[in-house]
Amino acid sequence: MRQKKGSIKIFILFAVSLAFYLFWYLLDGIILTEDAPSYINMQSDREPGYCLYLWLFRAIFGTEMALHAAVVVQCVVAAAAACAVTVQLAKFFALNWLGSMGVLAVQYGITLLNRFVAQRRYSYFNSIETEGLSYSLWIFYFLCLLGIWYHRGEKDKLRSVAGAVVWSVALISIRKHMLITLVILFVVIICAFLRSRGWFRAGICALLVCLVGFAGTKLIDCSYNLMMRGTFAPHTGDSSFILGTELYLADADMVSYIQEDQNKALFQEIMRRADAEEYNTAYAQKGWQAVVDHYSGAYDRIKFDIVMPVIREYQEAQGIADADREESYNFIAGTMMRELLMPSIPRLLRLFGCNVIHGLITTVLKVHRVFNWAAIAVYLLYGASILALVMHTRSEGGSVRGDRERTACRAEWFALLVLLSIAVNVCFTSLTIYCQMRYMLYNTGLFYQAWGIMILQLWEQRIHQKGSIV
Repeated sequence: MRQKKGSIKIFILFAVSLAFYLFWYLLDGIILTEDAPSYINMQSDREPGYCLYLWLFRAIFGTEMALHAAVVVQCVVAAAAACAVTVQLAKFFALNWLGSMGVLAVQYGITLLNRFVAQRRYSYFNSIETEGLSYSLWIFYFLCLLGIWYHRGEKDKLRSVAGAVVWSVALISIRKHMLITLVILFVVIICAFLRSRGWFRAGICALLVCLVGFAGTKLIDCSYNLMMRGTFAPHTGDSSFILGTELYLADADMVSYIQEDQNKALFQEIMRRADAEEYNTAYAQKGWQAVVDHYSGAYDRIKFDIVMPVIREYQEAQGIADADREESYNFIAGTMMRELLMPSIPRLLRLFGCNVIHGLITTVLKVHRVFNWAAIAVYLLYGASILALVMHTRSEGGSVRGDRERTACRAEWFALLVLLSIAVNVCFTSLTIYCQMRYMLYNTGLFYQAWGIMILQLWEQRIHQKGSIV
């Protein structure tokens, strides 16, 4: 009977969540973002995951209904993720109904913020962009991480490891920057199996698991290109991400680092056009926020309005066949990227620092003169909550007594795992591109859910202590 009631509650939770996410689709329709055509047209410089996702719906429903079907499924997956995170966190941390509703409210709140507060003014789940799917898959991945840490049985832990690898491969196949999932998974496996297997065996296991995950992404990538273009090779365009940043930081004198004459001419033309549009760091005002604002506005324009046309014009002048242009473009961009990397490092480090500050703030609040200081306070209070739980555990003499103490110990590790995820995401994104909000939102909900659970458990401990005294 209890199991039946639990199933009914989960069904109702899923139905309510589905209605919530579908509402925005019915209200706003399909949102075609700037990146949407490149995924719909399955461009060779895009990761295969989302391209295949959209292609599958075209194959089943036809061109007219494909995007509608894709968005509806994204809403279904988002509802499943909201349901899963609410149920699983309630189980891991013995949450009451109020705590569970708080977890769900945070999950909904991210969509409400995007719809009514952020500049985009729409829900990601009814838009044609990778985040419409990857946000939900990230939740499933993170729940597997928690399973690796919290499950006591060896079989349950290994099932969570397998699940984390599957979701990691899916995420990397959708967004390349999701390589961070393997970094986080590596750390979690070592920490989870350290006591039972020791440093060496835990490290070897973590390394093998991550290598399997990485090999899986490469197999999907190459197989996709074999299916679409007849070549068993990864997608193109990865080097253009770093090249865009290098060109933003470059000056005309860096032409001396480029070896081939044709690439020197291309570089000089790119720099001439970028300078005419003030698309380089020399035109940024002082201060980290001004630098990031200028960089974020210039980055895409350098890549799409300058670099791409300049190289395409060169290819046309050389009479390079259309079938060979993607390979040629990737070779030119990759060569320039490698040659400009070393002289760009000092400026890259300064930009990296600005990006990290921006990313950390954007993860928890909006970048603003007032909110910037508020973000510092938020992180300090979050850290204070972790410290309070640690101190409570130590005050019990290292013993674990009762459900409250046991769940409090779990909550601090959940919170630390979220901080690790934020740090890895912010640092990796800062090295390759700018930390815009849609790249940072993966951990926003988890941050406030972890913080809320810690506050709730600290409150319960205080009530429990007062009751014991009485």
